[in-house]
Amino acid sequence: MIISLGIESTAHTYSIGIVDQNGRIYSNERIIFKPEKGGIHPTEAAELHSKEIINIFKKSVWNAGFIIKKIEDKYIIVDALNEIKRKIEDTKIINNSSFDYVSERFHEEPWNRYRYLLLNNNIYIKISDNRIESNDKDIELFLNNYINNLNEFDRSINLISYSAGPGLYPTLLQGYFSANLFSKRFGIDKIGVNHLIAHMEIVKLYNNFNDPLILLVSGANTMLISFSGDRYRIIGETLDIGIGNFLDKVGRLINIGFPAGPRIEEYAKKGSNLIDLPYIVKGMDVQFGGLYTYIKNNIKKYKIEDLSYSIQEYVFSMLAEISERGLSLLNKREFGLAGGVAVNRRLQEILKNMCIERNINFGSVPLDFGNDNGAMIAWTGILWHKRGIKDVDSINPYWRPESIEYKDLNILD
Repeated sequence: MIISLGIESTAHTYSIGIVDQNGRIYSNERIIFKPEKGGIHPTEAAELHSKEIINIFKKSVWNAGFIIKKIEDKYIIVDALNEIKRKIEDTKIINNSSFDYVSERFHEEPWNRYRYLLLNNNIYIKISDNRIESNDKDIELFLNNYINNLNEFDRSINLISYSAGPGLYPTLLQGYFSANLFSKRFGIDKIGVNHLIAHMEIVKLYNNFNDPLILLVSGANTMLISFSGDRYRIIGETLDIGIGNFLDKVGRLINIGFPAGPRIEEYAKKGSNLIDLPYIVKGMDVQFGGLYTYIKNNIKKYKIEDLSYSIQEYVFSMLAEISERGLSLLNKREFGLAGGVAVNRRLQEILKNMCIERNINFGSVPLDFGNDNGAMIAWTGILWHKRGIKDVDSINPYWRPESIEYKDLNILD
């Protein structure tokens, strides 16, 4: 069983997620750098990441149901909940009490994911602060003694995956540093994966897609991507700035803070007057720079609510146009929406309606899988490891997804 700890650190977010080879997501934790003013300051973001690495690591490990244990002078991240579950199933006895029911559960609230066991009479068992926690204190004491004295574990984390690029050099460096730290400390192999491909793989996993066209909309990236031949290929993208960066730049003009996308979405719900804005689509590509300049020069003319409403209608229609063109060109029957901006409800509505009209399966992701996150890195690391894809033992701030060859392996397995 491959169990991967994934590290995401391409920009403002430092996140660690833990996933197994069956696609079960055990935990997904993060810290996010939010500047008081302006955009992301890469060095300051990296400093925050550096301070929080161990805290995020511990929280993710414990919420996943694992503990850090020293066995024969080696530190190992072992699956304590799995051993407890096995013991209950085998013996039906804990601390002289009988249990004929034990269920492994996953709490799936975004950014609050954790794994636990549920027994008879609603007795729960989980991990907190590297020890067993339960609402039955006698069982808690018994199981802590049991795990502390146990030196053989059936499962442990055995792969470290990290986001090697693209992204900001200072924050990528923190992810690479922590991947090396954990790899050496626990004697685990590591693999560097492409951040953009990870966004696509988590959408495919969550929606059980095989061969989708994917629209990736994040801070720095706006891409229409599909797998063809031996690699992911970009068939359309922004010619200047990414959709997320565009929204943040508009947010700075109207002083609504970072990230601006969610605030613009809320303002847009109160707008009703559709403003005539530049609409720039060039074949399969889009441009946001000219639209931003127009807004900057005319921002005092409009109410924030109407401007936000109009921005969403124009920009999302541009994205829908190139997406529909891509579906027609490639004759795809599945369409995925990935990236941080993918959680916007209006964007989902527009694209879903487009897919319904074309009889296409539409899929997006929950909040924490759309945002930059460690779970998507962990899952992609497993896929690359199983398929023998060559990674980079370094970082690459400009790593394009189409540069990665899948050779003769069938990515659709």
